[in-house]
Amino acid sequence: MKPRKILIKIGLVLLIAVTAVVAVRAILNYTEGRLLARTLADLKAQGVPLTVKELAAPCSDADNAARLWRAAANLLAIENEDKALLGRAFADLVALKPLEPSDRSALEGIAAKNQEALGLLHAMADKPCFLYRDPRAPLAETMILEAVKMISATRLMGFDALLRAEKGDVRSATERIRSGLGYTSKVAQEGTLISQLISAAETRMFLSFLEAVCRGRNVDDEILLWLIADLEPGPWRERLARSISGERILLLERGSAVIKGGSRVMAGERPSSRLLYWLLRPILKDEVRWQQKKLVAWERIAREPYFQQRELLKTDPEFSESVPWYFKLTGFLEGGAYGTVFLKNAQLEATFLAARTGLACRLYKSRNGSYPESLEALMPDILAEVPIDPFTGKPFIYRREGEGFIVYSLGSNEKDDGGRSTYMITQMVMEKDDDWAWKEDR
Repeated sequence: MKPRKILIKIGLVLLIAVTAVVAVRAILNYTEGRLLARTLADLKAQGVPLTVKELAAPCSDADNAARLWRAAANLLAIENEDKALLGRAFADLVALKPLEPSDRSALEGIAAKNQEALGLLHAMADKPCFLYRDPRAPLAETMILEAVKMISATRLMGFDALLRAEKGDVRSATERIRSGLGYTSKVAQEGTLISQLISAAETRMFLSFLEAVCRGRNVDDEILLWLIADLEPGPWRERLARSISGERILLLERGSAVIKGGSRVMAGERPSSRLLYWLLRPILKDEVRWQQKKLVAWERIAREPYFQQRELLKTDPEFSESVPWYFKLTGFLEGGAYGTVFLKNAQLEATFLAARTGLACRLYKSRNGSYPESLEALMPDILAEVPIDPFTGKPFIYRREGEGFIVYSLGSNEKDDGGRSTYMITQMVMEKDDDWAWKEDR
């Protein structure tokens, strides 16, 4: 056979192969495009938000607590040594260690020079919404809160409240804590996972300060009633679901950009990259569709109590199915399991319920002269129902101890560790000391 004929046959074979690849790619691209469009249309029909504008309610400048936060952040005068002191003092607080006299004096000085900023933080609670990001901009361009600065501000506000309580002004101290709990919960309204995690961490800090302010001090019934009403953990599951919705919208934004922009988004302008992502576009569409359906399921499960979430994660194939191997070809796969996020939210819920129940027991004593013998005695006048441990699905542990009591959740290990608590959780299930408790000695 002559070389020319051989080359012609090779060329024909290559042409047929290329034509077949292009045809298959065209069919897959059309099919996946239709499936993605249908999936998004179905989600929209169900009322699932698909754009950043649908994620959060409008928040006017006059109503936006984020404007006060920006002003407070600019005014805060907290040096590195101040941050170190606030961190060390907070670690002592959650370990139930008394403040060192030198630390107390230094904290008073830091609070004194930051009273204007603290006043703005206090005022944030009166605003109905918090939106730090530009509501018109894509979530991919979202400005992230200065988490470190906000943590320092929260600790300072908490110690300012504690110092007020030590001087006998318990009303002012609890008002500061209530304001803190008010504005930190609004931070989660941003609708992004990072904002929700910051919000939950700040809120847990204020709950620790609340316990320190109330412990061993007389608190008026009026204040106890306010606090019990404030400490309702239910909305936090909805906030978590909304934050996962934000992550889903972010992935949809990025996925749409990749599908439209191809290699310009993913791999620069090299001709080989452009060809690769042109070929992989059907897989990208399939992946975006898979992500949207998966995260809608995570949003749904986020609204369930943690003990039900944990069982669903173990048994429901919707959450245990593996990621299709071919998604790895695109290098785009993002988003993952939210088990750790659910755990953190359960910790927050347990802390809320322990504090709420502890304060309810104090109110019962104020009205009846002694703490209740069981949590059932709090119903229906103080609490509508016995608090349920989000980790076990069973009632909180309650025990009279001498003149006082302890009430607690068993935590992620579901073991009774006597109410001992570890504030910092470093793994999904702690072996010990992760009970979430409220204790009164008398």
